[in-house]
Amino acid sequence: MGSNFPEVWADDEQMSGLMSMIKARDVNPNDYDRKIEFWSDMIAKSCDSERNTVFTIDILKRRFRRGDQLPGSLNVIIQHMLDIGEITTLDDYKARNQNWLQRGYRSFMGSLWGATNDNQTEYVHLPTVKKHADNMLEFFRSEYAVDDDMLPEIVDSAEFFEECKHLVANKKTYDVTLAELVNRGEVTIGSSKIGEEILKFRDNAAYGPIKWTESDASVHDMRRAMSKLEHEIKRLEMKAKKAEKDARLYIRQGNKNHAAQYLRQKKRALKEIESKDNQYQRLLEIMRQLGRTKQNKQILDVYKAGANAFKATLQRQGISAEKIDETMDDIDDAMAVAEEIQDAIAAGVPTLATDEINKDLEAELNAILASDNSEVDLMIKDLPDMPSEEPSTAAGPARTSKETADNSIAARLKRLREAV
Repeated sequence: MGSNFPEVWADDEQMSGLMSMIKARDVNPNDYDRKIEFWSDMIAKSCDSERNTVFTIDILKRRFRRGDQLPGSLNVIIQHMLDIGEITTLDDYKARNQNWLQRGYRSFMGSLWGATNDNQTEYVHLPTVKKHADNMLEFFRSEYAVDDDMLPEIVDSAEFFEECKHLVANKKTYDVTLAELVNRGEVTIGSSKIGEEILKFRDNAAYGPIKWTESDASVHDMRRAMSKLEHEIKRLEMKAKKAEKDARLYIRQGNKNHAAQYLRQKKRALKEIESKDNQYQRLLEIMRQLGRTKQNKQILDVYKAGANAFKATLQRQGISAEKIDETMDDIDDAMAVAEEIQDAIAAGVPTLATDEINKDLEAELNAILASDNSEVDLMIKDLPDMPSEEPSTAAGPARTSKETADNSIAARLKRLREAV
């Protein structure tokens, strides 16, 4: 651990007590709790600093050796960490990741027979496993997932382990970390046609569990073929350069036969390079087409999700095409009524004093005129005939009853019209 040791590690007196055997908790609870906490923390920090989640009691003794002192009662510490679930045996961890029923059986048998008695029993520090899994997943996303058009989720396990050596100390820790990612549903493990271990990471756009398919194995095989072609092309390029160099050397020496022989070698190498490059380009185009197909599916899934969300929102809000048409019709009706009201306001509001009163007065006037004319006609019938000669003006004009009636009617008509 080196510099990761706590300050108390340099204190001989305190470390002498911490290195001593742990007494039973019912005898000295303070001593028990202090040593359990100290050594549990030391084990966790050592696993983190060593980048190794797997350890044994013998490994811990070598890590925590202090001169001629070794920590006592490490088996008690281990049993406590097993009881609280901070660690588990490697066998149980493997069983848990293969078969949950088997894991329960092994854990039960381990608790019966006391797995802590064996200093060679391998244990797994679970919090460190989770930390390593987080780091490994982040490393994949930052280094591999950026190349989205080349199906980056399919990775050769051996190559990925080489790239992750700055995160994990050895293959065993790498396998334990992969098992954690498998349990999380972030990775599934498949194999190629020749038995190579291949990883398939979760595609963020995919739903449900990760499934390994034959097409995934084919993608790996194509990548392997492309890698082989790259090496072949580089080898042939070096061969062509060497042949050209040798040909120039023999030309300077005047040996045209040897020069021609090396030039033919160069020509064959260049022809092979062209052929292999064509093969490489075809495989590359297939890979890109597969990547674009995945992207198109993702876009289509987004469209579907958007359409479903839009429909659900309309339904939740109670909006439909029929209701929209009905609302628009109501708006048209309301606008028509408003227009009629506006026209009526612009035309002016008729008043009783002008229209209705005029009509009533006109009717009354006509009735009066008709009645008066009838009375006048009756009066005229009773009067004697008018003399044929015009009366003398000396006596003054005499007004007849008809003239008086006519004047009375005219006066009433005048008053009515003035009143209006």
